[in-house]
Amino acid sequence: MNLPSTHDQLNRFLFDDLAVRGEIVQLHDVYKELFHSKKYPLSIKKILAQLTMICNLLTVNMKIEGDVTVEIRGDGLLRYASVNSDSKLNFRGIARHNISDPDSDCSFRELVGTNSILLITVHPATSDPYQGIVEVTGYSLSETLENYFLRSEQIETKIMLEIQISDDECFGGGIILQAMPKPDSTHDDDFNTVSHLLNTLTKDELLYLESDEILFRLFNQFAVRLFNAMPVSYKCACTREKCLVALEQMGAEEIARALKESEHNAIMMTCAQCGKKYTFDAREIKDFMSKRPK
Repeated sequence: MNLPSTHDQLNRFLFDDLAVRGEIVQLHDVYKELFHSKKYPLSIKKILAQLTMICNLLTVNMKIEGDVTVEIRGDGLLRYASVNSDSKLNFRGIARHNISDPDSDCSFRELVGTNSILLITVHPATSDPYQGIVEVTGYSLSETLENYFLRSEQIETKIMLEIQISDDECFGGGIILQAMPKPDSTHDDDFNTVSHLLNTLTKDELLYLESDEILFRLFNQFAVRLFNAMPVSYKCACTREKCLVALEQMGAEEIARALKESEHNAIMMTCAQCGKKYTFDAREIKDFMSKRPK
């Protein structure tokens, strides 16, 4: 399958004559980095891939300098899934689960259980963070988010997410439509009109057509303004210094014991997010700790 040139990109768009705005995202290569070194079951990959699209869509939608985290916490087979994205669409994500079968492809409700919540946490660069929480409802992440926007922010929202996944490859396509303040009553039906048109979009079209082709296919009777594409990138926040800070919390006695018990008099740490391995010998740890404030 040929990749669209717009893969690993996000586009904002606006209807010139309708009180509706939207965004479209298509991801491929970044999923390889997200899943690298992680042996997630199929169903966990699907939900994490969807969360990745949603998090990046919301980050652009909120137009802030800072970052956004979208999480699911529940009592089902999925214990926890989280994706964080900054204003430049650098994201990272992780999931915890209770699934033993690597080929397991559970339903959405089996994954999230009966008492799960969706959390959207916004961390503006210049002000205090704030959070929205909603019960996970319906039979998809899309339904839950549509309900969140309607109940929490009184914004009519339509979301379509599609995933095509195999052992070594993942394609994702997502689109969000949101109603804008209506200037007068002639715009009362704008959102319903474009939502019905979005329902005609097929899975393959959303995954494999170019973004401008998708918008033309759906909305060619309207004037649609497509803004410049924004690249989406996987970027873990781990660093050697952050690992050393975590090591320091063990205390000098425990560090000395770990070094003594290690084969090469060194401590190895693996980032839970990206799987990157860090090795610290006794000298590096001692030098770091000697420079830390007492």
